[in-house]
Amino acid sequence: MALLLCACPVLAERGGPEQVAQFTHALLAEPRVIDPPALYLGQRAEQPFLEERARLMDAVIAAGDSQPEQARALTDLAEFFFAHAMSPEGLSVLQAVEGEGVPPAHELRARSFELALGLIDPRGRPLTQRAATLLDPAHSGWPDQPLFLAISHIRDAACAEAGPLLPDAVTRLSRFPKPVQARVLPGFLDCAIETGQWRLARDIAAAFEGYPELKGGTAYHFLLGKVAESADQPLAAFDSYTQAIEGQDIWAHRARRALITLGLTKDALATTEAIRLLKLETEMWRGDASEGDTLDQLASLQVIAGRATDAIESYGLIVTRRPGSAQATAAQQKARALIEELYRKGAEGEIPLGRFMADHARIARYFRFTQNFALASELFADTFRKAGATKIAAEEYATTHDYLTAAQDLGITTADEGQLSRLKVKEAETLLAGGQFEALGTLLLQPITLTDPDLKTRFDLVSARYFDETGQTAELLDSSGGAGETTQILRLQALAHFERKDWPAAAAAYETLHVREGKEMPLPDAIRLLLSEHRSGAADRAAALASEFPSLTELPGWAEIARGLTTDAPALLPLREDTARARIDKAQETLDVLPDVNKLN
Repeated sequence: MALLLCACPVLAERGGPEQVAQFTHALLAEPRVIDPPALYLGQRAEQPFLEERARLMDAVIAAGDSQPEQARALTDLAEFFFAHAMSPEGLSVLQAVEGEGVPPAHELRARSFELALGLIDPRGRPLTQRAATLLDPAHSGWPDQPLFLAISHIRDAACAEAGPLLPDAVTRLSRFPKPVQARVLPGFLDCAIETGQWRLARDIAAAFEGYPELKGGTAYHFLLGKVAESADQPLAAFDSYTQAIEGQDIWAHRARRALITLGLTKDALATTEAIRLLKLETEMWRGDASEGDTLDQLASLQVIAGRATDAIESYGLIVTRRPGSAQATAAQQKARALIEELYRKGAEGEIPLGRFMADHARIARYFRFTQNFALASELFADTFRKAGATKIAAEEYATTHDYLTAAQDLGITTADEGQLSRLKVKEAETLLAGGQFEALGTLLLQPITLTDPDLKTRFDLVSARYFDETGQTAELLDSSGGAGETTQILRLQALAHFERKDWPAAAAAYETLHVREGKEMPLPDAIRLLLSEHRSGAADRAAALASEFPSLTELPGWAEIARGLTTDAPALLPLREDTARARIDKAQETLDVLPDVNKLN
């Protein structure tokens, strides 16, 4: 710790060729895990930046094709970049240190700097596999591991795991170059405060005086504010946070959020104003886990304020901006409950249809590829179909089906059994109800496999109704008919035969309906059955039917018509036959003025 708190630079030197040779021999001789050499054990003279970089790059060129020499020269250059906390440059150099010709000692040293550079990389990229293995328990004997483990835990926001390592890590850090110390110390101070290691935190805070880039910076003021808040000194905390909020780094971002939280905790900030400030912050700071935390906090406040749709949208932004993260998974779960409640209210009429449609449009783009949202959007379509908005409903059924199909094909989710088929049938029914025959005709041309008997029956009825409405009688009559058809489809087919004046086929179809419905057969169908039988030459059957349907006798003049059917007309009296036919025609006229009960809803 004493070394850390001094303001003088702490430099080091690498091992010489003899040490590397001995180290290589040890690696080859013993079949066990070998730790990398400890970094920065001594001092080395500083040189002007440009001169030292030029010397090291000349060494890389001079190494030529010799892999051992090239590996050593490249690692020296990477160490130089690390000493100046230039992670992207150092990591780029180390990519070339690989291959069977690289001595194990050089390979291990390169891995250790690859780990060090990766941990202080401000881009926050994942560590390479070969670097990450140095954090395994197998390398617990490596003197630098506690330092790098602590940095790794803090980088992963796992301060509880880093806390016990902090004292040793701080001591070890004092041997490293000052630019590296300046990069790491704010995180160490933050974790020391978080874990209540106040003595260590005070020492680290005092050490900030030796670093111009840290003294009076955003990290310093934010962390002082955090200490003051922990000591229940809100005014001091407020003062420190406000000195950090104008910055553009992570510490300034955290200070802005801390001010909002402090204002809410002390009832100095209204919820609506906190929501406004957090929304601004979600646009100002993006690209890391802190962005997800900000959106999550915003969503929580929006729920409290009764703005459920806004909260769902905020959770959707987490899913979009932090894909594959634990934050995205949690956001999906939180949004799911809010979505279910929102769509339940919409379906039950607790939300005006106009607002329901607007809310749906806002949140759909974030959750379209999830199976649960597919159920919600189906309920949305059901609601508008029930309200008579068939165009909106049909489009929503189709959109939901397409997104769910794509999500299933991509392996994102799995549709419920029969869900996709149900959506297609509902779309067809809605197009029919809305008279959108062109779109319905296109849909009916698509190959649709329906294994559920009820769905197949509904779809077949839509097809039959479509053919009937569009005058495609031949297509309507292509089905098998008979006992296997539904009553609705059989009625449509019977009517088609009747309108084509195919009296025997019409009589057969209506007879099948009569068997199913008996005396409950609708009056227009009963009349058509009677007429079909008579016109196909089955006069006896027509006469029997005339007396079988009591409801027919209620029609004006039906008794006279029935007598004409039941009275035998001698061949010598053709006028009697003409009279009977006239009475049949009168039955047709009666049929024409009856309400049409065949167009089923």
